[in-house]
Amino acid sequence: MILSDIKDYVKEQKQASLKDISIHFDISESAAEEMVEHWIRKGKIKRLHPDGATCSCACGHKCSDCPAQCAFTYQWVEN
Repeated sequence: MILSDIKDYVKEQKQASLKDISIHFDISESAAEEMVEHWIRKGKIKRLHPDGATCSCACGHKCSDCPAQCAFTYQWVEN
């Protein structure tokens, strides 16, 4: 699997969870997360809290430290 496949999928879907991505590509959620993180660092995908806000705005923690253990979704960022 290549990173561009993840990019294309999230871009096409507009939003997707790690579960959606892992099922679509038949990979583990941790593998999907590593690939999504690449696009987050490049500013092409952003992580959303379940209520629609970016996770750092919703609970005040980094997403990886979120006490709510929420299922984040990932959204393509149009430039």
